[in-house]
Amino acid sequence: MGRPKEHDETTRERLMDAAEHLSATHGWDALTVRGIAEEAGTSTRAVYALFGSKQGLEEALHEVMFTRLRDLLQACERTDDPRRDIAVQAFAYRQWAVERPERYALAMHRFIGQRSRPRSDEGLAVSREALGELRQAVHRCQEAGLLLGDRDPEDVVTHLRAMAHGLASFENLGLLGPDPEAQWLAAISAQLDGYLQSDAAAA
Repeated sequence: MGRPKEHDETTRERLMDAAEHLSATHGWDALTVRGIAEEAGTSTRAVYALFGSKQGLEEALHEVMFTRLRDLLQACERTDDPRRDIAVQAFAYRQWAVERPERYALAMHRFIGQRSRPRSDEGLAVSREALGELRQAVHRCQEAGLLLGDRDPEDVVTHLRAMAHGLASFENLGLLGPDPEAQWLAAISAQLDGYLQSDAAAA
């Protein structure tokens, strides 16, 4: 019988949880392998065994965060109405952002806001796949003749991402009032109204 693993997936998840929690309060650069291990109730040996280094832990966090976003977006049903599909994707993004606020903040401020941060090839690939879901929906709107004027689809993608991030950040701060879902719906609908015409008008 083989020797059982000393450090398993549960330990791995505890370490990532500890890292994101400490990063939210102290900032990533102030963290140490020892501090992360102590917060997770394990040893520095576990960090090195599972991730190789603090940088390896950082890369693993990036990958797992954006894998979750990609999976939520890919699970959205694709219909004949790309406008509807964009709205559905916005709410999938909302789920990603609000289910783990500290992890979301780390994803956006550490990995999106600081382009020089280390990321694995796997993490970069999965983050591109996540963005690709929105990009495809916007380009389907263009192909259907729904984009008003000479809108650049890539600009639309950027603006939609900015809107979703702003809404998510406000919701995580408790600034969207008693019905955040209604606020999301109103804001996303208004933004899409500014970019897209109806199917009937396009025809």
